[in-house]
Amino acid sequence: MTDAQTLNAASYGPEWAAIWDREFGTRPDTHDAVHTLAELAAGRAVLEFGIGTGRLALPLVEKGLTVRGVDNSPWMLEQLKAKPQADGIDVVEGDFATATVDGEYGLVFISSHALFALTSQDEQVRCFENAAAHLVRGGVFAIEVMAPQSGVLDNGRCWTTKVDADSLTMFVSTADHVSQQMRMCHFTLNWDGTVRLRPAASRYAWPAELDLMARIAGMRLRDRWGAWDQRPFTAQSTAHVSVYERT
Repeated sequence: MTDAQTLNAASYGPEWAAIWDREFGTRPDTHDAVHTLAELAAGRAVLEFGIGTGRLALPLVEKGLTVRGVDNSPWMLEQLKAKPQADGIDVVEGDFATATVDGEYGLVFISSHALFALTSQDEQVRCFENAAAHLVRGGVFAIEVMAPQSGVLDNGRCWTTKVDADSLTMFVSTADHVSQQMRMCHFTLNWDGTVRLRPAASRYAWPAELDLMARIAGMRLRDRWGAWDQRPFTAQSTAHVSVYERT
């Protein structure tokens, strides 16, 4: 197992899966994400790569859509399956760059920068190809990833992400601008003096590189927004949602 794989195995392992919803399960853009994804699906079946504990999948099911998912963390899937409303979601445990799921889909999507958890260009290209293989002609592949120009690539950058009644959570990252490899860590400082670390690794890619991956996989860029609310993507955007159509 490589250094990057070791870090990500810890990041999505049993300890974090058990508290994932409490730590990361709520995001202010969830409603916008669900609305936009439902629009993109247009009533067709949906496949989520990196379904996790179901933050987006479950609301899509509530909208009447057929949703299936892939995730390589059995502990995340265990948390998902424990939710009563998850009964209708078929899941496959595996690497979403290569795992296959029965059926054809109008929408395949990846949220929360999970595409960059694939830490090589080859893996990311395989993910695009895998998405295209599951799509009907005219179906779309939507990805949400960070925008490299947002400042996140500043080495040693550290910022606070959450303060609540009993803890402070911060995020620190370093980046290798040659290999496009990043190493990150969420660390939570509890007021009782304990510390919880969540390390992770990623490989970032610029929008133009992602567009080329899509072309290799037989897709073309249809839309690019600065967030799930479909605001314009600008030089100041910290993330982007890119939508690729299978040609």
